[in-house]
Amino acid sequence: MAYEHPHHLHQRPRPPRPGTSFALVNGLTLGVHLVLACSAPDFMGERLWGASTVGMLALLLQASLLLWTAARYDRRKGGPAPHQQDVEQY
Repeated sequence: MAYEHPHHLHQRPRPPRPGTSFALVNGLTLGVHLVLACSAPDFMGERLWGASTVGMLALLLQASLLLWTAARYDRRKGGPAPHQQDVEQY
């Protein structure tokens, strides 16, 4: 009598990939930031208050958008990975 291995041992689990909306939102934001930084350095270097500039504010907004979309994607993904569900059954 041969022992059959569980299905999860025969295939490598795939790592989760970010969704297209995640990549699109963050990619467009990075593109706009780069275009502004290259084409309008005077605008990006304009001081708002103290040593803070428009470019620094734009970078902080971009970082917060990245963190928000990452948390939203992670929350939407939810639950354990499919290969984890197979392990929990045994």
